[in-house]
Parts: sequence; structure tokens; C-alpha cells
Amino acid sequence: MKSLIIDAQIAGASGDMFLSALLALYQADEKKTVADKKRQQLIDDLATKIIQAADLQDEATIIVKIQHKNLHAIEGINLQIKLSEPHRHLKIPQVFSIIDKFFKLQQLSEKAQTFSKKAFEILFEAEAKAHGESLDNVHLHEAGSLDTFLDVLGAAVLLDQLGLFDAFIYLLPVAIGSGTVTFSHGTLPVPAPAVVEIVKGYQIPVYSGSIKSELLTPTGAILIASLMNTCKNSVVKNYPYITIEKSVAGFGTKEFEKTPNALRLILGSNLESEHPQEEISIIETNLDDCSGETIGFLSQKLLEMGAKDVYLTPIYMKKGRPGTMISVLCLPKDVGIFAAEIMNQTSTIGVRIINSNKIMLRREIKELQIKVKEKNFKIRAKISYNEKGEIAHFKPEFDDIKHITEQTGLTINDVVSIAREEIKKKL
Repeated sequence: MKSLIIDAQIAGASGDMFLSALLALYQADEKKTVADKKRQQLIDDLATKIIQAADLQDEATIIVKIQHKNLHAIEGINLQIKLSEPHRHLKIPQVFSIIDKFFKLQQLSEKAQTFSKKAFEILFEAEAKAHGESLDNVHLHEAGSLDTFLDVLGAAVLLDQLGLFDAFIYLLPVAIGSGTVTFSHGTLPVPAPAVVEIVKGYQIPVYSGSIKSELLTPTGAILIASLMNTCKNSVVKNYPYITIEKSVAGFGTKEFEKTPNALRLILGSNLESEHPQEEISIIETNLDDCSGETIGFLSQKLLEMGAKDVYLTPIYMKKGRPGTMISVLCLPKDVGIFAAEIMNQTSTIGVRIINSNKIMLRREIKELQIKVKEKNFKIRAKISYNEKGEIAHFKPEFDDIKHITEQTGLTINDVVSIAREEIKKKL
């Protein structure tokens, strides 16, 4: 399974930056001259088909020139796009009609088609919320340009041909920029209202970054949101464990002093290919003046709230006082909830946060029927698999073992032994 890291930490993301980066990945193993020829053929073909799908053969032109850039030690592709088209205000049925016509001209997988329509759907939803209009009434201004169709449909074609709809996507925090942006609705603060709605609705992690400019455009935001919606993904604060195979960049049209205006895509493979990997946070605090009853109550409460695990470690603190270290494993997004509960329920005045990654065996729970003392019982079996898909471990659910023990009068050990033998026969 391929892994793709979207690294927009420095200069954010726009539609042309995303498209340029994907073009840089396309034919990356070929000689530069051969690769560029194939890239140009692909982009010219896309432009022709988009104009045909929009029924603008006599009214519009799209000219795309591929340029290579190397700025501040970052090498990549920049697209010089020249457009000539009539001014139109497109509503969602018109946009979907253009996309459907394009699908008849360009063969795409089901995931690529879903990605394309979802991207425009996200854009229309964001515009509707930003302007307080219904989805049926909202129309696109700048975002309705053929340039947007080139970015979205071009990305769909390249993601499809590169096999990236089946990749695992990692998204690093995206630089959103600062300052103001001027467009058809006037001069507004960065981020623009539509961008705010997109990152809010699809939980794209953002921060301002160091550049005073609009860095994350609406088109860049919908491409990221739609890709995360289509593929298996994880939002990460740092690079995951990965073996890098290719690193490419797509440059935008703006130029910044001492900072490359580039979106990086990192293609590779990592342990996620063999074992599931998850980003977790560990919350810890040390207690030497809290009763055992309170600690026991808190441990159970945290598990009921959805903590992945809670464990207690006996420790010695200042002046030789015996104490307890409470450790809670949770998702990074839930740190605030669990930290607050720990501080509310105990005497601690602070907690430690450790961000980490967890690598696991693939696992599942199967419900099986077993026979104990001539009676049939349902029992859940926890099964884990190694990288070859073979069973590595299995274990009967203890609550089910306890129930069978109560019903049969057998000992816990006897029931566990019988259950394991019965489960082993059925796996």
C-alpha cells in the first residue's frame, strides 16, 4: 500500500500547486525530456476535453506551459496557465453537467469520479454557508472558471493514473496565511469565509504560518478535503515513520522572499503497509495525596469516556512518599477532555502530554458459538493477525468467560481452556 504525505506547512496549497505537484510525480522515473513531453501531452489533452465538456470550443482557450523551478533547494514544477473564456456564473447543476460530460470524454475510476464531484460539492456548500444562501441559489464567481475545472479534474486524472486513490494519505498542518485578500466580494481578512467553512467542515488542521498572504485558497482546500474524504487518511503533526521513494513539489505563481511558494508531496511506504498505525497522546500525572477510591473511580470514568487505555504505576515521590502515576492513552483531539477530567477529579494541578505513534497488529472481534457442558454459548474472540495475514494471537472475551462460568459452575481456568480449544477449531 502506497503512502502519500501532503506537506503544505510552509506555503499552504492552491489548485495549481496541487496539480503541479501531481504532474511532477507523473512519469517521475522517466528521463526529464521524455517525462515533460508526456506531461505536456496529458495536460493539453485535459484542457481540450474540459473546453469540450463546457461547450466552449469556439469561445475559450486554455494554454498550459510546464516550467521547472529550483528555489531555496526545493525543486519542482510550476504551471503557467493562460485562460480566455466568457464570464459565467455557474450553479451546481451546470457544474455537475460539465463534469458528467468530461467523464464521457475521459475514462476515470469510480473513486476519481466521486472525488471530482465531492470537491465541487464541498465548494458549493462552503459558498452557501459563507453567503447565507441555499445550495440551489449559490453560484460561483472566480471559482467557476475553467481554471478550477482544470485543477480539480486534472488532479482526479493524475491521482487515478498514479494509483493514489488507494494510497494512505497523511496530512500535515496546512499554512493558511494572514493579511487580506481581494476578490469579487471585496477585500476580506485571510482566511476567506469559504476557506474557513471548508477547513471547519472537514477538520483540516491549519495555522497562520510565517507568510503574510493568502496561502490556502478555496480550490486548494477542496482538493485536500475531497481527497481526505475519498481515501484512508490520518492527520499528523509530524512526519510518520516512512521510507521515502519520491519527493516532489508544485510551485504557485506568487513568489516570497527566502521562502519557496511550494506544496510538497512525499510518496513512499511505511509500516502502515504491514501494520495499522495510529497517532496517540499519553496524558500523565503523579499523585501522592489522593485516595485509592478516587483513583479507582477516575480510572473507570476515563475508560467510560472513551480513553483507549488507563493504567496506574506505583511510584515514590518527594520525601519518600508513595504515590501513583496515572497514564491515559487517547486520540490527540481528545486531550483537552481527558486532561480536564483528571484535574477536576483529583488534587493535581497539571498534567504531562506526550505525543506518540502506536503500531499495532491488525485485529478483529468475531462472535462464535461454543458448547460447554452440553450447553451452547455465544462468545466473542479477539483475533490479531501478522503482516502475512496469519493469526498471531486469539483470546476469548473475559466478560463472556465470566458469564459461562456463572452458568455452568466450572472454574474460570476450566472455561478459558475449553473456550480456547473450541475457538481454535473454528478459526
